[in-house]
Amino acid sequence: MLGGFVIISDENRITEQEKRASKVWKLLQYLIVNRHKTVTQEELMDIFFDNDFVGNPGSSVRTMVYRARSALAGGGLPNADDIILSGSGGYMWNNTVRCSVDVEEFESLCKKASTVTDRDERLDLLMDAAELYRGDFLPGSSGEMWVMPLARWYRSLFINCVHEALTMLLEDGRNDEAEELCVKALRMDPFDETILEHHLRALLAQGKNAEALDEYKRMEAMFYDELGVDFSENLRSLYSRIQQPDIKEGLSLELTLKDWLDEADFPGAFYCDLSVFKIVYQLEARSTSRSGRTTFIVRFDTKHEPKAKDGGVMKQLGLAIADTLRKGDLFTRSGHNQYMLMLHKLTYENCKMLINRILRVIDSKYLPKIVSTSVKPITPLV
Repeated sequence: MLGGFVIISDENRITEQEKRASKVWKLLQYLIVNRHKTVTQEELMDIFFDNDFVGNPGSSVRTMVYRARSALAGGGLPNADDIILSGSGGYMWNNTVRCSVDVEEFESLCKKASTVTDRDERLDLLMDAAELYRGDFLPGSSGEMWVMPLARWYRSLFINCVHEALTMLLEDGRNDEAEELCVKALRMDPFDETILEHHLRALLAQGKNAEALDEYKRMEAMFYDELGVDFSENLRSLYSRIQQPDIKEGLSLELTLKDWLDEADFPGAFYCDLSVFKIVYQLEARSTSRSGRTTFIVRFDTKHEPKAKDGGVMKQLGLAIADTLRKGDLFTRSGHNQYMLMLHKLTYENCKMLINRILRVIDSKYLPKIVSTSVKPITPLV
């Protein structure tokens, strides 16, 4: 039931995708979930037929049960007619037929992990539970009222299990296993910052700084685009570690600096995290008073985000900025609909020319004046 509804018996495999009568499979799902009790006919009528149903709901339930038995028999299950029992005013899954249900095993592993005191055994149980969770509970029936709370419950068990397992894996230096678990968990819940933080730490511990940086940028953009929010301080504190190159012992200063340049990505302007942008801004404010040069801060604000196949105005604006600015210029995404630029060694007129060049790219793709701009020179520190 985790990740999809499948019934397997020996060589026979029955999936809901192969059948057209969806209510028949939802009936089977409901009986299996409640297989340790008798489900009354009235209960099934309430679940599967609303007040607008035209016909006899009691007769329709009996027809559904008949079709469910036929579907099981058609799928090659032995003694299919005896799997759903009837009597005492309701129906029940026949528990004398040996049967294992993944959600029951998953919940049992989670509960057992919470009670054992041996750390290694606890981690093994958590990993077994995480492996068993192949996806959310009954995704094909996710709109059913009775499925929703159970899906939330199993998802929360999985996420809690993953949080604890990741902490232990990283403590033990099992970073490759932690990375693998993070990738799986982020497919289930891509906005869980705790898992994302563990993922970045696992990549850093393996020396995969470039992969960590790509993941950070991808997730940062997704948080902005989908949620309109910024990362937490914990995640932002990792950014400097991600960008920090390893110092190779034994290299001369010349070779060390060359090694840093070889690792750098030079195409287009320099994109950085907002926290790095702030640090450079503070350095510029300190140095501007001595050098006498003018550095401009430019802010681009989009008025709204039209849906588009090309990723929308924010993605296209970011590409236009990166392609237009010089390599020595700096830019960052500072909000859901906002970019900030730092432009060096330009007059105000040249600064406006560069801004207009970027705006022409956006105006050619979207409505004119969809992006507004603000310009201000950095004020020197006194």
